[in-house]
Amino acid sequence: MNIAIVDDLESEAQKLSGFITKYCDEHFLRADIRAYESGSKLLDDLQPPFFDVLFLDIFMKDMNGLDLARSLRDRGYDNLIVFSTISTDYAVNGYSVQAFDYLVKPYDYDRFHETMDRCMEELSNKSRYIVVKESRTYVKIRLDNIIYTDYHNHYIQIHTPVRVVKSYMSFSDFSKLLEPYPQFLNCYRNCIVNMDHVAALKGYEFILKNGDIMPITRNRKTDIRQKYADYEFYRLEKESKP
Repeated sequence: MNIAIVDDLESEAQKLSGFITKYCDEHFLRADIRAYESGSKLLDDLQPPFFDVLFLDIFMKDMNGLDLARSLRDRGYDNLIVFSTISTDYAVNGYSVQAFDYLVKPYDYDRFHETMDRCMEELSNKSRYIVVKESRTYVKIRLDNIIYTDYHNHYIQIHTPVRVVKSYMSFSDFSKLLEPYPQFLNCYRNCIVNMDHVAALKGYEFILKNGDIMPITRNRKTDIRQKYADYEFYRLEKESKP
């Protein structure tokens, strides 16, 4: 997940960056966070694929957040924009640029957590699948249908309940597609397992619900077992919430 912060006050940008890091650690998410001190610097750096979430301060010296948001929309940026402001009086103006939410300064972590929960739900609704090229066509694969992936002879092999999708690409490029989602774990060299499809963990192996077995890197056994235990706790806690 790629997140940008635009705020001309370094202390505010650092505070928000700390909140983002804390949230991602708590929810087993990976995030690339970039901070910009002005809207013009963000525009100079803006390249597809765009940021998933963008936190914009409304009051800045060179370009206010609303004008920056309009410029971003004009350039095709259609992802989530969250404004930070000293007053909700400016909320109405944000409708014209499809603002997703507002954080009123001075904001605390609990309020930020609520906003991030909504952002993650929205991103999940938009990104419940990945797209890979198979032969000459592009294929959509639902995330929950990915049991595990491995790599053979320059091809990513995506194992699903109905078939194996093969795509010619590097493991490094492919792994970036799954990195934002906490259920996926790189458990062995060039292998990624969907922990939602794991039935048991025994020794140096994951036993999958379909009967397949995924090996675990021996020198990372402790780390992998801990990540699996953490994810199981996180999933049970999430399922227990009303």
